[in-house]
Amino acid sequence: MNQDLNLPILQSEQTSLLLFVNYWSAFYVYPDESEYELVNQPKFSEQDLVRLFVWKNGMPLSTLKQQSLDQKILTELEYINRCKQEGKLELTEFLVRFSSLSFVWKSFLLHAILPQQYPIYDQNIHRSFNYIHDEKYAEITNTLPDKEKEQFYFEKYLPFIQHMKGIPQRKIDQAFFAFGQFLNKNNGPFHLMLE
Repeated sequence: MNQDLNLPILQSEQTSLLLFVNYWSAFYVYPDESEYELVNQPKFSEQDLVRLFVWKNGMPLSTLKQQSLDQKILTELEYINRCKQEGKLELTEFLVRFSSLSFVWKSFLLHAILPQQYPIYDQNIHRSFNYIHDEKYAEITNTLPDKEKEQFYFEKYLPFIQHMKGIPQRKIDQAFFAFGQFLNKNNGPFHLMLE
């Protein structure tokens, strides 16, 4: 599966996804990373979800984001915990219940409920995926329409992740995030050499 991927880190042309993930995940940095561990709890309190979404946001929530969290997510705490405890959810029902959420938050909530089944999504991950698949990546920003993000996530990224056996999903998240940030800062093709 890896033979057609553009995985930039090595001198050789054949780079394994595992090597790419190990290399780029080492560059992952995110504020308050310890807060992320809340996803591993068997049940959430309202405060747990607030802390997780503040972590995902990378800073305190604005008034509008806090209102969205209060009105669109915390009101569904019983449903969220039931799905988390059962270890499953019916995706169509989930998407209907949370249809008014932005896709980044919707996908993060999916991840928080079932972290081993649903990866995190953001523009950096999208950018990385596109780059290694030789697709347009420079125009991937937070301004993409939610419909485009959702289509990418369910039709491309989620199937890709589901085929990655033996590589921890969280490590893939970290590598793609770090590499996506790198692409965004450097905004162009590049060549890296390992010593």
